[in-house]
Amino acid sequence: MEEKSFKEVNKELNLIMTGDWSIENDDANRVVEFIKYYNNNIDELDEGVEFEFLELVISSMNEAILENKVDNEMTFLFKEFIYPHLSNELALHFQTIIYWDAIADQEEFPVGFLIREMLGDD
Repeated sequence: MEEKSFKEVNKELNLIMTGDWSIENDDANRVVEFIKYYNNNIDELDEGVEFEFLELVISSMNEAILENKVDNEMTFLFKEFIYPHLSNELALHFQTIIYWDAIADQEEFPVGFLIREMLGDD
């Protein structure tokens, strides 16, 4: 099976290719869509795309919190999406999660507090 590259994912999700892909494409209105896409395509995603997708979802969730667009479904799906990446401290994904925890801030990075809660560091 051929893996999906950024080019294919960008086309399917109408995203742009940039040097800061996950941040430039974050969207408070698409958190659930991004998580569902990831879950439905995880076995087909190129490793680089998979890594950046975690950042895309976290950054989009951060925007959703800032814009007061979070609902119960979004929170549930986000936690369900993040939890598997918390189990392996050596994984690259875990380092991304720790980064967001470390920059937690009510004004700019409130998603860090949600991640902190999930890590049990609150």
